[in-house]
Amino acid sequence: MAAVKFTTGLVRLSYPHIFRPAETLNGDLKYSASLIIPKDSDTAKRIEGVVSEMMAKPETKQLLGKAKPKYALLRDGDEKEDPAYMGAYFINAKSNEDHPPKVLDKDRVEVADPNDVYAGCYVQAIISIYAYNKNGNSGFGASLLGIRKIKDGEPLTGNFVSDSDFDDSLLEGDGLDDLM
Repeated sequence: MAAVKFTTGLVRLSYPHIFRPAETLNGDLKYSASLIIPKDSDTAKRIEGVVSEMMAKPETKQLLGKAKPKYALLRDGDEKEDPAYMGAYFINAKSNEDHPPKVLDKDRVEVADPNDVYAGCYVQAIISIYAYNKNGNSGFGASLLGIRKIKDGEPLTGNFVSDSDFDDSLLEGDGLDDLM
């Protein structure tokens, strides 16, 4: 079964492991990212169309068997306990450690600083959509081929510190006078 190369519109990046592979639960090293896709977007509609076309092909029907695929490509973000995913679908896309995704900036220049592409920024992604049936699990998956950062967004990590977070009044009575 041939995979289908697919380019998204504007999506939000989450859980990016795009510069260094991360270890999966089964011990493999994979590059990966979660792509948050608004439910009413053209990207979501186009993905549904690609999956429908693939489902109609005899080779996909043969691969998946008679049972309905257990795993859909677009997963419902409303089922996650994460506000960033509400009102959206998401796709978890991965690639093997020997196939790193291409990571570009808006001007299609390779990103040099990994801090420039982060969870919460908006990107265009290139994925490869494929059908699978392995060990009793069947469905559709996505390989991560490339990420192009389009614009900044609110970081999803929530662990940023600003100068105003520090409070000198909280140091009184904690031995600061002994140190001066």
